[in-house]
Amino acid sequence: MRSSVLSLLCIALLLTGCSSDPAAPANPPESSSTSASASAEPQSSLPRYTLVWIRTGPKSGTLSDEEKRELFGGHFANMERLAQERKLLLAGPFGKQRHQSDLRGLFVLDTTDGDEARAWASTDPTAQAGVFVLEYQDLATDMPLAAMLEEELARLETKRAAGEAPAPGDGVRGWALLTAEHGDLARRELGPLASRTGGVLLLGRLDGTRAFAILDASDLEMARERFAPQLANLGTCTLDEWYASDQLALMVR
Repeated sequence: MRSSVLSLLCIALLLTGCSSDPAAPANPPESSSTSASASAEPQSSLPRYTLVWIRTGPKSGTLSDEEKRELFGGHFANMERLAQERKLLLAGPFGKQRHQSDLRGLFVLDTTDGDEARAWASTDPTAQAGVFVLEYQDLATDMPLAAMLEEELARLETKRAAGEAPAPGDGVRGWALLTAEHGDLARRELGPLASRTGGVLLLGRLDGTRAFAILDASDLEMARERFAPQLANLGTCTLDEWYASDQLALMVR
């Protein structure tokens, strides 16, 4: 089962190279909707979660190969446990093109309680060792994250029962993460596209202010081309390469 869950969470990709490619002024992302109507909903009416930013820590690059194998083995196992306990709903690593070089990945945890989120995330061995540092923000989104996890776990369990053993990284593709400083402006521009066909898979709020979106674009060049009219009107924003389950678009109406 481990390889299935690792595929879902894309955690093998956290070990890929992390060269930076700044794109625009830095602003952390936020997420919040799966349909065009959701973009108009007030923050208080949206389901809330905790978004955890995974950043390079002070001990990164200082470990021996043996220490890295041990720590990342524990990192992967801990992510699997949290997913099986339905605490970790979504995760994935950043690609090479990202607006801050120390961004490594993100978690979405199924809690709004800051202390609880920290208790769950702090069980990660790489964070405990200082390889990664974690930052926390409130995330409001109506994307059906819990249902998405259940469906993906069920799909992968069916494959396992049939004797198939997906390797870590299978079922993973690139997406674009967008963060906009002016949340209301971003919702006005991107809200009409908040659907599977429109390509804005998630549109929401971080800490009630900034807008965050997952865009259906496999790389930043495609994102800039597909969403050029909207990006021209968003003001200060960033785009980042990000990897996650290829099933994300199927969860959006």
